Amino acid sequence: MNYHMIREIHEQPQAFTRNLEGRGRIRELAEKVWRKSPGNCYIVGCGSSYYSAMIGAFYHEYVFGLNSRAVPSSEFVWYAPIPNPSPWMLIALSRSGRTSESVAASRKALRMKAPVVAVTADSTSTMAHECDYSIDIGIGSEESTIMTKSFTASAFCSMLLGLEFARLQDAHITTAIEDKLERLPEESQNIIRDVEDQTKKTAETMSNLNRFIYLGSGGNYASCLEGALKLRETSYVASETYHTLEFRHGPFAELQKGIGVIAVVPKGKSIHEWMMLLEEITSTGASLFPISDADEITHTYENAIRMPESLSPELSPLHFMIPMQLIAYYHAVKRGLNPDSPRNLSKYVKTEISL
Repeated sequence: MNYHMIREIHEQPQAFTRNLEGRGRIRELAEKVWRKSPGNCYIVGCGSSYYSAMIGAFYHEYVFGLNSRAVPSSEFVWYAPIPNPSPWMLIALSRSGRTSESVAASRKALRMKAPVVAVTADSTSTMAHECDYSIDIGIGSEESTIMTKSFTASAFCSMLLGLEFARLQDAHITTAIEDKLERLPEESQNIIRDVEDQTKKTAETMSNLNRFIYLGSGGNYASCLEGALKLRETSYVASETYHTLEFRHGPFAELQKGIGVIAVVPKGKSIHEWMMLLEEITSTGASLFPISDADEITHTYENAIRMPESLSPELSPLHFMIPMQLIAYYHAVKRGLNPDSPRNLSKYVKTEISL
């Protein structure tokens, strides 16, 4: 049976293309928001949208030099922001634009006279209607309950918005970074082409395991949180996520045979530390599944998923999200489950939340 989820994973390159085609609208919007609040930025969301917000905030901070913080929408409603005389803005991510906590967070910010940008797939939604500004993430519809293309498109739109903010504060944004952003549709298409058969094999190999640990660093930590969530949502198996080197500090004690470790290992200066950690993991009897574009990793580990060569490291969290989505999909199908309609879940949460 063909499910919506796999089709929507394959539609991500087209969504990225539409995001790039909307750069003019994002630039115009950024200029209006920046005039009102050239300062701190909160990015909020729930579930997958919160993890997408984490990727956006990571890029705002570490790539574009902006003061940005990702917060779950409900936590923003109850606890944030701390009173601060500096101006601030809110970027609210929600596929539906109707999730109760995110609507409440937007309303709180509006009451505090902060500019609010809704990033959503539904231009007719509550958030899009009530907020000062809105960005359509360009995915069309997403039929599966599971977020795939909406997750990566939301993160990418947040990144594009951050790039425009950085330009407005005279940050040194090189043409090279913009060129990398332009390459995302092609690179994501190459990833799907190269890794899909590998992820099918991985799903077969891990089908007898019932507990998984995801490891990632930097922006890839948020992608791993989302990867673990995708597996929980579609296959109902236990999964958890740790920052790469934090894993030694306590959680390492739980490793044993029967546990699968999915490690996101982009090539770069941290490869030496990764190699040492992966060797320690395999010594425990746990099953290791690295996802990497580094020869040192893919040539060493039989179960490694090899990413295409020459990927832009600046886009690593979006690149590595794709094989994790595919793993979740094929693992669920292998177990005879419907990944489009997980039990107990709906496309968005509608509940009462007090402001």
